[in-house]
Amino acid sequence: MRQFFKFNSEDFIEVDTLPVNRAFLFGDGIFETMCFINGQFRFHKDHQNRADNGCQKLKIQGQLDLEGIAKILRNTFGATEKLRVRWNIYRSGIGKYSPVENTACEHLIVSDFNPSPTTKSTAYISQKVQTNTTAWSGVKTLNALPYIMANIERQEKGMADVIILDEKGFVSEAGSSNIFWVKGGQYYTPSLATNCIAGVSRKQIITRLKDLNKHCEIGKFKPNDLLEADQVFVSNVTGISYLLKIEDREFDPKPEPELLSLFDL
Repeated sequence: MRQFFKFNSEDFIEVDTLPVNRAFLFGDGIFETMCFINGQFRFHKDHQNRADNGCQKLKIQGQLDLEGIAKILRNTFGATEKLRVRWNIYRSGIGKYSPVENTACEHLIVSDFNPSPTTKSTAYISQKVQTNTTAWSGVKTLNALPYIMANIERQEKGMADVIILDEKGFVSEAGSSNIFWVKGGQYYTPSLATNCIAGVSRKQIITRLKDLNKHCEIGKFKPNDLLEADQVFVSNVTGISYLLKIEDREFDPKPEPELLSLFDL
């Protein structure tokens, strides 16, 4: 793993550690997890747009340049490496709850890329952790406590994944992924109104289904709607994983090649 840091108009520099900052003190920022394949970021435009949107919602100011980051990675690692890049963007300065400045600091964590597993054996629906409505719902903030607590619970239960509901009991997302399911050839996924993350892969899958003339209903669904499905899969930027079992309900793991091809290396 290697780390790089940038502030204002300075260039990225490689660092071993970071000074005390608002990301550490307050979780005051956002992040993007991205795949760098063949010298470029997969779904480059969507990551750039989501980062811009997140900074706008959190009132963090700065010109974000994902293409500039890609150039640095090509120069540093070459164009053939497959990398996982976490792009942290947080508010500069220290201050307390009231910031003293609002300029963006950028921090990259670069490591080897590992694709999602094809299947996940077991999942369950959490009754303790939920997604909550905020003015920045859907943004990947640095405050990830709901997902941390959900995955601690998942580990304690010995499960491969966890499904999280929103505050009104509608299906929202999985422990680190968006969720889709299929029933009778019809695709379904929760609306962003359930406070799920506005996933880059989620957007890509919805677009691909539309291109394939396969309708995807986006809405608010109760757990029983999910449990009555024929197939269930979760997705994030590293790929798609089909769920084999949720609680006592088993599902068909046969993948849809046209969707998997979105994540070809």
